[in-house]
Amino acid sequence: MGGSKSRNMTQDEARAFALSLPDTTEQSHMGRPDLRVQNKIFLTLPPDGRTVNLKSSSNNLAALVACDAEAYRDVWGGRWMAVTLGRVEADALRALIVDAWRLAAPRALARAHSSILGA
Repeated sequence: MGGSKSRNMTQDEARAFALSLPDTTEQSHMGRPDLRVQNKIFLTLPPDGRTVNLKSSSNNLAALVACDAEAYRDVWGGRWMAVTLGRVEADALRALIVDAWRLAAPRALARAHSSILGA
């Protein structure tokens, strides 16, 4: 996207990016905004405004936490991670959001959009 260094995203920018993914809608869960693909949650927006919670594979989550425990944290039994926005560059967060979307999306939908989502 042009610049030499990726910057951090805000929660609103993460929301906007997630909403740009195919078949994504915003709803709420337990009083928090969430993003869903075909009614499956893949991202939630905590009220702190400084983090996002993402669906993740346990292997990816474990590797990220081992790499930077201040940026990534397990928030639900190895299946969801909290990402501290100020510690993660925008490009990395966009990739994590796409991965979370893929994990929640039906396989046929994920395959249908693999070329635009960089599979």
